[in-house]
Amino acid sequence: MNVRQLEAFKSIMELGSFTRAAEKLNLTQPAVSKLIVLLERKCGFKLFIRQQNGVVPTVEGEMLYAEVERVFLGLESVSARAEAIRKFDYGKIDIVTFPSFGTRVLPSILAEFIKDRQLTINLSSRNSRLLVDRIATQGVDVGFGMARSERPGVISELLCSMQAVCVLHPDHPLAGRSFISAPDLEGERFISLADEDGVQIDIDRVFAERGIRRDIVLKSQLTEAVCSFVAEGLGIAIVDPLSTVGFGRHELAVKRFEPQIRQDIWVMTPSFRQTSLTTQSLVKHVRKALAIRLDEITSSLV
Repeated sequence: MNVRQLEAFKSIMELGSFTRAAEKLNLTQPAVSKLIVLLERKCGFKLFIRQQNGVVPTVEGEMLYAEVERVFLGLESVSARAEAIRKFDYGKIDIVTFPSFGTRVLPSILAEFIKDRQLTINLSSRNSRLLVDRIATQGVDVGFGMARSERPGVISELLCSMQAVCVLHPDHPLAGRSFISAPDLEGERFISLADEDGVQIDIDRVFAERGIRRDIVLKSQLTEAVCSFVAEGLGIAIVDPLSTVGFGRHELAVKRFEPQIRQDIWVMTPSFRQTSLTTQSLVKHVRKALAIRLDEITSSLV
């Protein structure tokens, strides 16, 4: 038996007529009759009893219809699932990201993306080295990091570029300035990222080249923690602007910093796995949302 035979049988069961079933299926009545004859031969029993006012199913026909109905419900489910996949409305995406991005920025962006979609997002946070490890071992679908990876097994693409900002406690004497320059931080208590962090290396180079001494009071691997310590009044820091998201004006004063220090966010995908259409759509959404948020932050610094 084939799907066309089952379609004809189902239509006759629901419409009670070979003629109406033929109209629904855009077939001739003889063609529908032939499909039913072939189906009856395959089943080995009669499916309908013809009467003057139409046809009625046999007991065996009724029993078969219950199963056919389940089959077509399953086909409809498959069709709906395929449509959802085509529209990026279904699936699972495993994401790994650096911590501050995962806690401060991605939640609202992902919430926008998965709203009204049947998606499951698995989000994990790692430092730069472990983040690349997860992607290189093909353990996730996509990653977001602040350093480009040349490691085999990883494809890196620039997601966005931004300029580092200076963060201070709102009560700090420098908080009233429109921007902070490197010489302004001579002798200031400073909160730094870990020495091995590539971003911090670029920041330290700016001060070293100008012979500017800072009083390093604390180092942390997490920019979110750095901002939290600044909010407690422990010192000043240079961070990426996205790490300041979520902190109120009563907690942090965020200022432009000169000279400019460029900081990038890279999107990374496993090279030995095909990137799904849904993951591609997610990356496109993140890129667009980041551009909007960075514009908002930049505007607030003017």
